[in-house]
Amino acid sequence: MKRKSGTKIFILLFLAITVIYPLAEMLFLVEWNNFGSLVTSKNFLESLTNSIFVTAIATVISIIIAYLLAFTLNRTNIKYRAILKVLLTLPMLIPSISHGLGLINLFGVNGIISKQFGFNIIGSTGIILGSILYSFPVAFLMLDDGFNYIDNSMYDTAKVLGLNKWQTFKKVTMCYLKKPLLSTVFAVFTLIFTDYGVPLAVGGKFLTLPVFLYKEVIGLLDFSKGTMIGLFLLIPAFVSFLFDNFTKDYTSSTVSKEYKVTQNKKRDIILTAFVYLVLGFIMVLLGSFVYYAFINNYTLDKSFSLTHFNYVFANGIGNYIFNSLLISILVAIIGTIISYSTAYVTARIKGKGSKIVHIFAILSLAIPGIVLGLSYTIGFKNSFIYNTFAILVLVNIIHFFASPYLMAYNALQKVNINFEAVAKTCNISLFKLVKDIIIPCTKKTIREMLSYFFVNSMITISAVTFLFNVDTMPLALLINNYEGTMMLGEAAIVSLVILFFNLIMKGIVYFINRVEHRRGELNEFN
Repeated sequence: MKRKSGTKIFILLFLAITVIYPLAEMLFLVEWNNFGSLVTSKNFLESLTNSIFVTAIATVISIIIAYLLAFTLNRTNIKYRAILKVLLTLPMLIPSISHGLGLINLFGVNGIISKQFGFNIIGSTGIILGSILYSFPVAFLMLDDGFNYIDNSMYDTAKVLGLNKWQTFKKVTMCYLKKPLLSTVFAVFTLIFTDYGVPLAVGGKFLTLPVFLYKEVIGLLDFSKGTMIGLFLLIPAFVSFLFDNFTKDYTSSTVSKEYKVTQNKKRDIILTAFVYLVLGFIMVLLGSFVYYAFINNYTLDKSFSLTHFNYVFANGIGNYIFNSLLISILVAIIGTIISYSTAYVTARIKGKGSKIVHIFAILSLAIPGIVLGLSYTIGFKNSFIYNTFAILVLVNIIHFFASPYLMAYNALQKVNINFEAVAKTCNISLFKLVKDIIIPCTKKTIREMLSYFFVNSMITISAVTFLFNVDTMPLALLINNYEGTMMLGEAAIVSLVILFFNLIMKGIVYFINRVEHRRGELNEFN
């Protein structure tokens, strides 16, 4: 009992030091007497209005696209669902600033498409389009998961009661999807509102709140003003956090019988065409990186060339690749161990403190990356980990902690609750029980946790933008440097390198899961 209590206390201390402490230090730095002048200043009001405007539009469009994609893959006779699901989430494997870069390649002043028609989308239009590209895969995965927890037997009940399609949609589908849909809306709004990668790339003179914060801290080193701006970025994330944790969920707790898709040729053709249209745009965007990487100069000489490759490799891209891989691997391993251990404490060890640990564990959901990075800059500036790989690893673990933790928490709750009692009766140590029984039962979830930490650490910019130095700079931040000097070919190469390593990680996880699935089928057959 003492050991279990000690574990809870250790985890609480770890989360207090890595989450609460830096945020508190950040707040203590604020010069509150300047708060009034900030919130009434022209730049602040303009950036706040701009952020709300583009975020609202992009969120609505992103949710509509995501819902149609999720509906198509779950409620139509479309083929190759598994492959399409992977391809539709490819935008999640590159940094948000890369989406802006891709749009510049296609629709910028000298873009492949815009140059032919004499227009460009730099400004609010570019931010909206880039934000949609950046956020709709997240919304799609959330809604796709929501469809899995609809009680499909209710459709048979609706049919018996004589409800038409619209009534069935309102009374059944939307009843079960209400919370997942609202959660998705909050998540996407927060994701877009707090992102500075896309606006930095394609915003031009259209100032948004995260870019305003970035310029104040990086350009003017005004940490007090940056903190005050950061507080406004916390608002939608905090509202989303409260909603997710204190709203009743009507989804079915177990996966119900398989949904029987009705025959409707017109519906299938239209929605399948829509899916391939979205997928086509994603491929064109990624294709633009390849195109820019292998031409000499888009405006002057479009001939095949390896000039951009020679430049990035001559300027030490290998060091940045090493930095990112080192950070991402350490984040994946250490982050998975800590988040899994925390989930075991909250999901399997009931008693005093478990609820508090759970709340602390998911608190990072309410902290945007750029705010967390700023708080670490202020909180750990004079510590021994500042300007080292350690702080980059730590900030990434906390930034992405909540989602892997919830993966493990949900998986561990599904494991037989009597294992600990049986182990205690048989005098089997807790360590041996976890190693030999619990971990094998949740190994697929553990692999997904490792993948989640790795991929997001490879693509993040916001959380580390204030914390790196010349020796520890991650690869993703090179995109910002190259894009800022209009070296689009070099920036495209960096985006492709990040995509390459993330695809390798995803491929490894997929291959292992596939092999295990087939092995399980063979064992059942034998």
